[in-house]
Amino acid sequence: MRQHLNKVKSAKQLTVTYFSIIAFAIISLHFSLLDATLEDFEQINANNRLMHAKAVAQEVLQDQNDIDKFAIPPFTDAYLDPSLLPPQAVFPPDAPWDKAFEILSADSEGTEYFGMKTRISVNNTEKVLYLLFSDYIYEISEEQVFLNQLKQLGISILLLIVSFLVVLKVSDRLTNPLTQLANDIDSRRANDLSPISAPSGITSREVLQLVDSFNLYVTHIQELLDRERSFNRYASHELRTPLMVMKGAISLLGQSNDPKFIAKQQKRLQQASTEMNDFVTTLLSLTREEDLDKVSIRQVDREELNEIAGAHTSLLTGKAVSWHVEAPQPITIKMPENAFKILLGNLIKNAFAYTEQGHVIIRVSPSTITVEDTGIGLESSTNSSKGYGLGLLIAADICRKYNWQLRHQTNENQGCTAIIELQPNEKPNGQTAQS
Repeated sequence: MRQHLNKVKSAKQLTVTYFSIIAFAIISLHFSLLDATLEDFEQINANNRLMHAKAVAQEVLQDQNDIDKFAIPPFTDAYLDPSLLPPQAVFPPDAPWDKAFEILSADSEGTEYFGMKTRISVNNTEKVLYLLFSDYIYEISEEQVFLNQLKQLGISILLLIVSFLVVLKVSDRLTNPLTQLANDIDSRRANDLSPISAPSGITSREVLQLVDSFNLYVTHIQELLDRERSFNRYASHELRTPLMVMKGAISLLGQSNDPKFIAKQQKRLQQASTEMNDFVTTLLSLTREEDLDKVSIRQVDREELNEIAGAHTSLLTGKAVSWHVEAPQPITIKMPENAFKILLGNLIKNAFAYTEQGHVIIRVSPSTITVEDTGIGLESSTNSSKGYGLGLLIAADICRKYNWQLRHQTNENQGCTAIIELQPNEKPNGQTAQS
């Protein structure tokens, strides 16, 4: 990438290149227009002069029809005999009729001629008249006009140079902050995710927006890294617990032939494997895209809530803590069963783990699910932002995926309450819920 970067021009170089092209085009156009204007004006002047000379020659020849050559002041000569034409003024055989054309003079003085070949009637006889026009005063005036235009062109070039310097200065002002920003980013270490300061000097709104967008992007990366570190730190605990249960149950199976004992250990194995499967399935679902419109709508009743909470009562062993579920009626949700079990289970585990005495109440309404405890609260818990195990981290991810909202608030007396706000009527993307 850096090898290709050296081949790409900077914004300043591009500005100089484009401005130079435009300036060259303006100067070339100015010269072309000036030359074309002078040439056209000279052609028009010569054509009008010669047409006037034709009319004068017609009058002269009516009075004097025995002359083959005569002058028409101030700058035109008329010839009826082409052999009398000056040797340096040669009319080509294909010369146009009644139209002035420039004759390339062959003399050493470089005299410019305009000629015209026309027909006139002399005593009812049609004759060919050759008109030759040479205006040295016009040539001098043309040179003066050209020099005057050169002065104006010089002023235009000076203005272009001044404009170029101004554009160059503005380009420096605009590109220097970008260069500073690029150098700042390039000099950073790979693990440096600290916010980037705005470049010094005058910066445009676009540069500030770029800095803000980059810092926001860095913040998102930092959040992802924090979540990844939290996942690596706590996933081992969540997976180790069912693995330890399974390992213990397997070792105990070989120590007794009692059918009741074996059935008990098999039940433990089944519960541990189910818990582990639900946990892994939920984590995998969070990492892949899912069409929420295809998620089936189902009902959650008190029995399911009691089952989820009862699976974590071991955390209350030896504690003076009571718990119960308040669910006047089933609720309708749009979330897979295993994801809901992990979500609510994490909140209940969090409440059970940080409550030493009092109560934990799971309340359900058509729009919210709350887990209230009398534990140590948000301010006292150093792990309140992470919860028990993956805790609030995975709970927040599940809610985010299924368009639910998770928040916590401190209770007035003691403890805290986790609040899940369901999507209204569980109709993601405007779909109509059907039970």
